Amino acid sequence: MDSLEFDLHALILDSLANVLSRQVTSTTKDELLRLVTRCPLLLPSDGLENGNAVGFMTKSYQQSISSLAVFAANTTSTTHLVEVLPHLLNHLKQLPAFSFEETLTWKDYSLPDELAGNLISELLIIAIRYPDKRNEIIDSVWAFIETLTELIKCRNEHICTVVLPLFNGCIRAIQTSNIAWDIQDFMALSKKTLDLIHNDSLSFINGEIDSLLQSVDPKEAYGKRLLAKYQFIDSPLSTNSLIFGLFTMKKNILSRITLVLTNNTNTNNSNDRDDEWVTMMNFPDVWNVLTGNPIVNTVTLEEDVKKALRATYIMALQYFTELTKLTENLQGKEYPIGMYAREIMAVCLNLAGLSSIYLQEIDDELTGKLTSSLFNVPHTPDVKVQTAALDVACLIALNFRHLTGRMIDTMRKFLTTSSTIFELAVVAFNDLTIQQYAIDRLACCLKASNEDVNSVIHAFYNVLITGEYERPPVSPVITPNVSNHSDEVSLDSTLSGFSRTEEQRYQISENIICSIVGIACILQNDKIINLVVSLLKQRLHTGTPSLDVLILDKLVEIALIGPERTFLDITEKFNVISIKLIFSQENKIITTAVLKCQLNLAKRISARPEFYGIYMTKILFLFVEKGVKIQDAVSEHGKVKVTALAAELGILLPVLKVLLAHDDFKVNPSEDLVAMFRNVWFYCVLYGFVSETTWVREWHDCLVAIAQKTPPLVLESATNYLSSDLQYNSVLRRGKSEQDLASLRSSLSAFLPNRAYEIRSFTFAEIVFLLSVYHIETMQSQLGKCSFVLRYFVNKGVNESKLVVCMEEIGDQAIKGFISECTRRTIAHTIDDNLRTQVRNLMIGACHRLEKVHRLSIKYLDQLITALPLILCDKRLLFLLLELIELVWQSCEAEYLNEYSPVYTFRSPKVGVTLEFPDTCNYRREMLSSLCENAKKWLTGAMSLAPLDIRGIIENYLAEFDPYQSVNPSHMGRSIALEIGKSFSKIDHRFGTLPRIPGVIVDNLSDFISDYSSRRHYRGSLQHWIEVDALKVKDSEDSHSPTKNLEGILEQLKQQLALLEKRVLAGTHFSLKEVNNTLHLAAAILIASSKVDDIIQYVVWIPVYIFKPESIKLATQIWNWIITEKPEIEKRIMVEIVNSWIWALRHRMGLFSGALDVKAPFVNKMLYAPSDKESRDKTYQLANYLFGSHITWIQFLSSRFQAVRYRSPEIVNLYLRLFQITLDYCDSMSNHSLSREARFEILLLGFKVLQSNHMEALIEYQFRSRLYRAAFAWFSLSPKWSYGGNKRATLTDYKLLQEVYRVVDIDKVEMDEILSSVPKKNSQAALANGSPVFIADKTREDIIKQAAQSKKLLLLFLKSELGRLATWSNPLNATDQIKEMLVDKTLTDDGWKQLIRHAWDISPQLAVQLTARFQQPVVQNELHTLIANNTAEAVGVVEALPLLLGEKLAQNVVPRLKYLLYWAPVPPITAITYFSPSYNYNPLVLQYAMRALEYHPVDVVFFYIPQIVQALRHDKLGYVERFIMNAAQISQLFAHQIIWNMKANMFKDEESSIPDTLKPTLDRIIDNIVDSLSGKDKEFFEREFTFFNNVTSISGKLKPYIKKSKEEKKQKIDEEMKKIKVDIGVYLPSNPEGIVIGIDYKSGRPLQSHAKAPFMATFKIRKTKNDSDEIKEVLVARADTEGLPRKEKTIDVWQSAIFKVGDDCRQDVLALQLIAIFKNIFTSVGLDLYLFPYRIVATAPGCGVIDVIPKSISRDQLGREKVNSLYDYFLTRYGGLDSIEFQKARNCFIQSVAAYSVVSYLLQFKDRHNGNIMLDDAGHIIHIDFGYILEIAPGGITFESSPFKLTTEMIQVMGGSADVQPFKWFSELCIKAYLASRSYAEQIIQCVALMLGSGLPCFKGERTLKNLRTRFQLDKTERGAADFMIERINQSFENRRTVWYDSFQKATNGIPY
Repeated sequence: MDSLEFDLHALILDSLANVLSRQVTSTTKDELLRLVTRCPLLLPSDGLENGNAVGFMTKSYQQSISSLAVFAANTTSTTHLVEVLPHLLNHLKQLPAFSFEETLTWKDYSLPDELAGNLISELLIIAIRYPDKRNEIIDSVWAFIETLTELIKCRNEHICTVVLPLFNGCIRAIQTSNIAWDIQDFMALSKKTLDLIHNDSLSFINGEIDSLLQSVDPKEAYGKRLLAKYQFIDSPLSTNSLIFGLFTMKKNILSRITLVLTNNTNTNNSNDRDDEWVTMMNFPDVWNVLTGNPIVNTVTLEEDVKKALRATYIMALQYFTELTKLTENLQGKEYPIGMYAREIMAVCLNLAGLSSIYLQEIDDELTGKLTSSLFNVPHTPDVKVQTAALDVACLIALNFRHLTGRMIDTMRKFLTTSSTIFELAVVAFNDLTIQQYAIDRLACCLKASNEDVNSVIHAFYNVLITGEYERPPVSPVITPNVSNHSDEVSLDSTLSGFSRTEEQRYQISENIICSIVGIACILQNDKIINLVVSLLKQRLHTGTPSLDVLILDKLVEIALIGPERTFLDITEKFNVISIKLIFSQENKIITTAVLKCQLNLAKRISARPEFYGIYMTKILFLFVEKGVKIQDAVSEHGKVKVTALAAELGILLPVLKVLLAHDDFKVNPSEDLVAMFRNVWFYCVLYGFVSETTWVREWHDCLVAIAQKTPPLVLESATNYLSSDLQYNSVLRRGKSEQDLASLRSSLSAFLPNRAYEIRSFTFAEIVFLLSVYHIETMQSQLGKCSFVLRYFVNKGVNESKLVVCMEEIGDQAIKGFISECTRRTIAHTIDDNLRTQVRNLMIGACHRLEKVHRLSIKYLDQLITALPLILCDKRLLFLLLELIELVWQSCEAEYLNEYSPVYTFRSPKVGVTLEFPDTCNYRREMLSSLCENAKKWLTGAMSLAPLDIRGIIENYLAEFDPYQSVNPSHMGRSIALEIGKSFSKIDHRFGTLPRIPGVIVDNLSDFISDYSSRRHYRGSLQHWIEVDALKVKDSEDSHSPTKNLEGILEQLKQQLALLEKRVLAGTHFSLKEVNNTLHLAAAILIASSKVDDIIQYVVWIPVYIFKPESIKLATQIWNWIITEKPEIEKRIMVEIVNSWIWALRHRMGLFSGALDVKAPFVNKMLYAPSDKESRDKTYQLANYLFGSHITWIQFLSSRFQAVRYRSPEIVNLYLRLFQITLDYCDSMSNHSLSREARFEILLLGFKVLQSNHMEALIEYQFRSRLYRAAFAWFSLSPKWSYGGNKRATLTDYKLLQEVYRVVDIDKVEMDEILSSVPKKNSQAALANGSPVFIADKTREDIIKQAAQSKKLLLLFLKSELGRLATWSNPLNATDQIKEMLVDKTLTDDGWKQLIRHAWDISPQLAVQLTARFQQPVVQNELHTLIANNTAEAVGVVEALPLLLGEKLAQNVVPRLKYLLYWAPVPPITAITYFSPSYNYNPLVLQYAMRALEYHPVDVVFFYIPQIVQALRHDKLGYVERFIMNAAQISQLFAHQIIWNMKANMFKDEESSIPDTLKPTLDRIIDNIVDSLSGKDKEFFEREFTFFNNVTSISGKLKPYIKKSKEEKKQKIDEEMKKIKVDIGVYLPSNPEGIVIGIDYKSGRPLQSHAKAPFMATFKIRKTKNDSDEIKEVLVARADTEGLPRKEKTIDVWQSAIFKVGDDCRQDVLALQLIAIFKNIFTSVGLDLYLFPYRIVATAPGCGVIDVIPKSISRDQLGREKVNSLYDYFLTRYGGLDSIEFQKARNCFIQSVAAYSVVSYLLQFKDRHNGNIMLDDAGHIIHIDFGYILEIAPGGITFESSPFKLTTEMIQVMGGSADVQPFKWFSELCIKAYLASRSYAEQIIQCVALMLGSGLPCFKGERTLKNLRTRFQLDKTERGAADFMIERINQSFENRRTVWYDSFQKATNGIPY
């Protein structure tokens, strides 16, 4: 064992000690005792005093003591430590008294040496870990040293064999310890060892060693061999080794003391210091800190400390001096063994330096010795003294500032002095040469000091450029006759016998270059780096080639640490040199050096990964540039030189290979990068690197590596640039020749023999391109990357070029090669994960948005899977395939969920894949069909070979389904998996023998389901026991009783459910997964338990309390499971379900919540803001959140009703109770259109309950009445279109209403059984005979007649609703879509009247809604009569008042006006209308209008300020004025805005020369408003108007500059803008919602105008947004609509505004107000339309502020930028037709064009030239400049007779024809926008009518209103209106008159089109 390299016994003991130390709690006293007893016995202390030997120390004892020490050092138990530590200290104390086993089998240290080292090392570790033991341990160590010293003094006979080895181990342990020493320790050590270094002691030791070495006594043979062994391992024992060890120990201790002192300058008490950080540092780290940072010492030293340090300092220098003389005397001779001369000299310098720094005292003796040491060249290959001198010089430079410069200069001179020391092949420190170490120390000094680095670098550089060197300082002792005054001499001169050779010059130059580069690299200061690079570049090419090589090599070092600019400069320099020397053979050294540097940089650049791309670009550029130069040379001199020159190009291939080989280097292709790679490969083809044997042999590996990371040679591009790129490629145009063409064509034909015919017609460029692709893809295929070829087919240029057939052939060959390689590997069983990666890529490619990629991916996959069908046995691949099918299915399904805003991105978290699909629905369907068909084929093939594996994976896929990641009711991936699982029987031969019987299905589905169920069962069982374990159910004494155990679990589960319920009710965090697991466990236990427990309540109520779609779905599944498994508790659980339904209803949850209740747009706050799709999406989410829960619940109740209707009257009665309460709450149901499904699901179930249950007459009557009342409650609301583009929801509603229509149609009154005391026979007879019964004083016939009328009325409403839904879902009236259900035209006027009166009897609100659904005149006339005759009944119906009052007050209505005092308030715009003369200024009407306006919040009425001001024209009784004054007191913003509007209306002209008749009134009101202000309101008013006036006054100051240049105008605007100060709270009139917090003072810009001075400026606006969507979510969660705080967000935006002077903006204000109304109407219906009603505020006659539309450009400006068509612009801006970005932009374009088309038609926008149409970044168009609307056209020209502008270029963007999907979307959106607008036609007309008196030129009196009303086609049905809009679209389609007008504008105003 002893002969082994490692000591196994010791290793085992140490491991045991470590284990015991870690297992504190399990380590017993016996185990600890065994460790102790294995150590030798110790004598009492008196035995030591007698000089007796303690005992014999064997190797085993030594190992036991060491292991015990390891245990003590590692234990965390203080108890164990207290027991063991005394033993260890006693062993240390008595160690010198032991006799040691005489063995020489040790490797590094002898037995006493190793034992002392190990024991003291572990004791010092204990001292670190346990500070309270520190002093005891340290004292023991000093005592041990003192004992050893005494033994030496006493001339102990075992000096050489025991004492010196013990000393050696002790010193080593102290040297390597990380303990934080203090100065007292240092002083104690100095004192204990003072006698040891006395000359007598040292002489004695020397004598003993010499005597022993010369002895021939056999008794001393061991000692002699011991000394020889130490000498053999280069650690001879001697007095000098002892001195070296002691000095090194003192150096290390003093270093740590100094470091601790630096961090703790306030105390010398080690117990109070924070010195733990020092104990974590080894000595090299300590030394690096000391030599790299100044030492801070503010502690006043005591005299004894100073004395000890000075003594150390003197002693160190004395030893240094003596050894210096000794070494000088030994010049030319070998040093004696064990002399340690240079080691001691080095440590003496260090020790002296540390003492000096600690004392903060320095003298010339130390600095002199440093200098002489540096320049004294050793005669042995040893630089220890120079290294120490450099360290001490660094310490002095850092800590004695007055000597910093001198030390730095000394180190600089050292480096610029020619010396053989730099030639020594020895390491100074950490593999650094003395040169590198000197540079490092110099840099550390410069880094930590304040010295000027630049001056040091320049000093170095001056020596380099002047050719002068530093003369070494000469010691007076050595050469006393040489003066020290002269430091510099010429390199060519001779002095004191020194002659400078070329080698010496180079050495100095090398030192200088390495020094300045080293300084730059260590300091890493950008300025210094730039300076060094500049100096080196200047020096390049000015010296010898060797020096140039060195400079180039060092530039690599700088490139790797410098900033990007430096890296670029250096790599560019390499490129310049490389290109410059292409044709020069004389500078081959430099060329080789540059190439080596480039290769070196490529290898090491991983240190700066951010430079990967930059360097790659540089190398590629160099390759191409060299290629160009070579091509030029070849064309000039012929092909004689081509081989040699090609080699100059090929040598860069290894550089590229190494660079691209870095694993973390991911190439991100850009257009320029792809072009460079393409040119590189072109050169490789042209110069035969890929084909000629010579080059292939040399560089094939490089080309393969480059091919691996080469991007496709064409980028994914929408436009066809490939042909032009190839045609004009600079590489190919230079290299073309007929000979080359023939050769390359032949090569390509050989590679692609099937395409030889097509290749004959290819150009030179096309052939080179194809060859490049071929070689790249072939190499990729060899590397196992067959899928990368698909990247080429995303390029339109490839797909549409004639090259595509060859590209496909290349792909075919690549896949064949890949399959061949995989087949070979299959045989060898060496297939790796790369196959999976490629199949994965191909599978994802099969779902690509481009059809070509999809088709090829399917093709390649088919070939690959056909060849290797078992690759589908990989679980990840099979899961991926099924998930991809599901994603494609989701994309198809999305067509029905969001018809006009396609969803492009779909993600599967299960496999981590995200796919993008185009918006073409047909392609999505075709892709799904293809994928499903092929997937079935592939899986069937795989199953035929490995049926059990495929089946197992499929079962896993089905089992691992996560319902929380899928909200879809259908999952196509699971459907395919189930279908394939069934097909297992087809490959089972046993099934072929079974009988085939018609109509009988024979398969193994039952077996498959059994396996699947088993997996789910045991997976669930595992989860069950996990849950049980979570309940902490412990085995009891009766654990053998399952029943009792189950009861225990049940009790524990109840507690958990109660806690969960509490958390749910408290709103604290819980997960649905937790709820799912807990409720399933509860259900399972409930089913298994024999007793019915109240656990049922938790199972029912917890998900209802949560009330989310997921929780209700979970609940219905669990409820159904419990009822099915345990039918005896069905009644109990149904009672709880009904009660929970009623609870949810009464707490206004779900369908009964008001969170989504809709108000009409005209009673909501109108906003001037662009359409916001996000808000529509949030509404969808919230609707699903609210109504989805109830729909799921209703479906469950419907299913359960069908199951129990024949067998459980008790549960049927429960249903009756549930419906009685639910139907009574019908008015509390949400009125949102998305609630339609839930409402009618309830009605449908209600009618089924009614029709399938024989009820008592009274109950039947009441139940039917409630049902009809609930149905009529929906129709009492204003008609609602389906919300948004959810086609599936619309079709679902349509089918549901059809079913409701059917059950209503068959509804029949029975009432043939009455509960009475009369005998049953008589009671039934009485009913049959029509005798009176007690039901609302009506006979059975009356009830039947009434029911028939209600049924007829309800069917009429249902037909109307179905017709509206049919029109909405089929706006284009396509023949293959659902059709409108026409209302019965045979209904006479009398019939209408009867139905209307019946509706009135049911509810006046219901009757009034008939006018919104039916256009027959009789409906409106009859309702007017009913309202006039029964006015009191209609006061709560807002819509009834316009029917009563009409457009003009009739005399017969006047008596009914008294009811206006109680009438519900109409919308603000309608109320303002009642101030007009049409109502004869009736006080009651005026008072009602006033009350209605005051009812609505000011921020709602705010929107109608222009109409309110115009109403003042007829305000004879002052009502309007009073309202204005009241509102101005409430809202300061209202006051400001109405003042500005009044000022704008004071004059009829822009020049303010013709006052309006309204001016006196307006002046008076403005004065009254201003006078009424006070306090803060008045201050705000003054701040705001002062700020605004200061801004607008710039226009006036700009007028003198109208004729001057734009630059002068701009300068004037900037000058005036600087004067404007932003005051607190001020805002722009066009942005009252935000405050101005800043101005871009340089943003002022003059706008073009001939006689006016408009300008534009930009302001920083801070807006506050109410987070309404989040509030709604809170409402849902809490079912509480009251008292919730509103969240607010502030956002800062930069808003530009135009300040106009001299232009009447009021007509634009009206147009944009109407656009805002349309926008809000479209938003209320959820239409995917876009309008941007930017804001204009008219502030004075001819003045206004206009918001600038951000991120937009006019179509006119695009034309001036040579954009010929919008289609081309979209292709250029957003990518190709197939790109997702293009399709998103096109969709935005469609939505905005559709919206503006409808608005343009209704409001008759004219002057729609390209200057008035903007296009924003997203692709929306936005109309601006509304000077010509309604009845006015520019110049009276009637060119623009088209309904709206729909030009050819617009149609091109939308697909190019009327038959394509995008244009159909446009048409459908136009129709829906038109239909949605018609519902609010009257309010829109009112807005316009109120402005007729303003005098705006767009009005032509009543004709304007008549024409506007006509355009709404209010007399038509919805289908008729839709058809009318279709005609308008057809008329506008490429209308010639639109083209004429654009031509006219181009001819007259130069506006391009």
